Amino acid sequence: MNSETIKIGILGIGGIGGFVGAPLAKKYKDSTTKIIFICRGETKNAIQKEGLLFESKGETTTIFPDLVSDNPTAIGILDVLILTSKSYSISDVLSSYKDCINAATVIITLQNVVNAEEIIRETLPEAGQIMEGCIYVASNVMQAGHVQHVGGPGKIFVGGKENQPLIDLLAAGGLDITYLENINQTLWKKYLFVAPVAAITSAYKVSFGQLLEDQNLMHILENMMIEIQSLALKNNIILTNEDIETAKDLLTKFPFESKSSLQLDFENNNKTEKHFLVDYVIENAKKHDIETPFYNDVNEKIEKGMTDIVGLDFSPV
Repeated sequence: MNSETIKIGILGIGGIGGFVGAPLAKKYKDSTTKIIFICRGETKNAIQKEGLLFESKGETTTIFPDLVSDNPTAIGILDVLILTSKSYSISDVLSSYKDCINAATVIITLQNVVNAEEIIRETLPEAGQIMEGCIYVASNVMQAGHVQHVGGPGKIFVGGKENQPLIDLLAAGGLDITYLENINQTLWKKYLFVAPVAAITSAYKVSFGQLLEDQNLMHILENMMIEIQSLALKNNIILTNEDIETAKDLLTKFPFESKSSLQLDFENNNKTEKHFLVDYVIENAKKHDIETPFYNDVNEKIEKGMTDIVGLDFSPV
């Protein structure tokens, strides 16, 4: 990032990519900071023709970045790659765009996982400087090229090697972003919320508001969080009972009708992140001899619902 022109790629213009990319593209239009939307198919075609339609806080704006492309040659070497694609596609997309990444490229991850660096290093053993991160937001794709921010503060936390000039650049571009030296603690706190909420809303087909109103489901949710608390401890992360209460309280910060992205993917017959939000907990808990009866029951209910959908691939990769 020492060159005069800084190239920032946002990989995957879905709900999160649109939320992150829209303010950056708006702020840095016609500047030496170039914002590139990396996307394919209908999304690429829609944004190239009509721009990204972005709704937030009652306002709708049309955003045209410096480039919309899925061509690694056209994109070139990136200074920064903000990875907003689904967890299951990380390996594939990084393989597709490895020629856009060199040793100096900073890769920011915003997936709902606690092992993003491990996943990336399987594909890119050396290239890129990884800043693991997370975002607190509910932002959905209404249709190709149309993203709606429906709730959540939009706060971003990142770790890794400190890079204050980059944080300042992204903050000046309209992102609420903070660097944390101990990002793993924050990643697990986010996971404590997003994983069990995604699982239980998908299993019982309820919105966040409906979940809050159901004492039995909230009891199940709390016990799922306790199971994650036990798993985190095996990873040298201490999640307190207060963290669990804070995670439950986060549900009140979203509109009543909000749904988890996992739930929406099931409803829309899309490939899902179940492997990373449900299976990961059960499989890793088993490795550490941690019992997960509540997670197991919810998983069984999800899988029972999946058997009703014929011909859909729910595999992790």
